[in-house]
Amino acid sequence: MRSYCVIFVALLCCSLGSSKLFDDQLRELTEFLRLQMRCGYPPRGVPVLAPAQIAYQQVALATESLGCRGNFTELTLEGLDGYEFAKLEWNNILHTIKFDINFPRVSVRSSKYMLDILARLFGSDFALWGDGVFSLELIDFRAHGSFVIRPTTASSGVYVKSWQVNWQLGEARSQTTGIMNSRLYTKFVNDLVKDYLELLVNDNPAEVSQFMEGLIVPPLNAVLENVAWYEITAIILGLVDGVLPVEPIC
Repeated sequence: MRSYCVIFVALLCCSLGSSKLFDDQLRELTEFLRLQMRCGYPPRGVPVLAPAQIAYQQVALATESLGCRGNFTELTLEGLDGYEFAKLEWNNILHTIKFDINFPRVSVRSSKYMLDILARLFGSDFALWGDGVFSLELIDFRAHGSFVIRPTTASSGVYVKSWQVNWQLGEARSQTTGIMNSRLYTKFVNDLVKDYLELLVNDNPAEVSQFMEGLIVPPLNAVLENVAWYEITAIILGLVDGVLPVEPIC
């Protein structure tokens, strides 16, 4: 109990002092997270992310302009642990993290996919099918912005709020095979996917930010709900040493 009081007093003094950057401590935390991605966090439903693998995944998508049904076998997502930070700052008054992170290469690959696609293009409906190897790469996928960390209670749980993050994509590369069993159709679809993803990410910042927030923040908050406010803040401020393991917890 006495040690908790010491930490609380130290945190209060730091918070009342000034806004300061604690990049070294934050980077130590991100390096631990990079290691932990190899094992995931099963108690909170976080799977292994480096790489993320799914043996079999069915797909059923229906919108006004696109319908898609099929499956992917041996689906693998790689590159999430290859992130590089250009900026990482902590404001201990506003409890805000500002960051600029880049994923040099994120790849999605399936050893075999089978899809039936019905889409509308230039006012006309057309049908496609595919049976082959699925391969998609995102090059220089960048996120920059900020979010706020708030305590749920004084002794248990924190959560992320005020997610303000913009995303940019340097290049998309699609090398999927087996579209209509035709080289011409395959090249056409790969070029279409490349252009669509680059335009989607770079020209629709609000929609992409909202989508990524829904993808990232809920599972992140599920992991953080059992982390006490004073614990995570003490780590960021560097008030405690040796807390973060140097090996992943599997």
